[in-house]
Amino acid sequence: MIRQLALSLAALAFGAGIALADEGHDHGKAHDHAAKHGGIVEHTGHHHLELVAKGGALELYVTHEDGDAEDASAAKATATVLADGKTEQVTLTPAGGNGLKGSGGFNAGKGTTVVISLTMPGHEPEQVRFKLD
Repeated sequence: MIRQLALSLAALAFGAGIALADEGHDHGKAHDHAAKHGGIVEHTGHHHLELVAKGGALELYVTHEDGDAEDASAAKATATVLADGKTEQVTLTPAGGNGLKGSGGFNAGKGTTVVISLTMPGHEPEQVRFKLD
C-alpha cells in the first residue's frame, strides 16, 4: 500500500515537472518542430534553435516558439564545442535572417557536444546543449 502510494506521488510529481518545464509554450497555435536546415532542434523558453554542425563549421537558426523566424541580426551567441577530448569556444556571428555562423579547429562528428549561449534583444540569455549522434 505504501509502495503504491509512493509510486502514485512520484508519477504525479513527474507529470507536474513536465508541465512546468513546458510552461509558456503556446500549443494552441500549430507550428513545425522539424529541422528545416538538416540539423538538430532544441527548445528554450522562447525559441526553437536548430544547430547544423559539419566539420569545423556551426550554423544556428533561431525560430520563435510560434514557428516564425527571428531576426538574429542583433543576437549575441557563443558555442562551447567538446569534440575529440578538446574544448573550443566559438563566436557565432549574424549571417542574415535568422541565422548565425561560426567556425573553429574542431571536427564536429558523432559524440560531439555543443553548448550554445544565446542572447536575443529583449530576452534573457538562454543556454542549450546539443549532442550530435
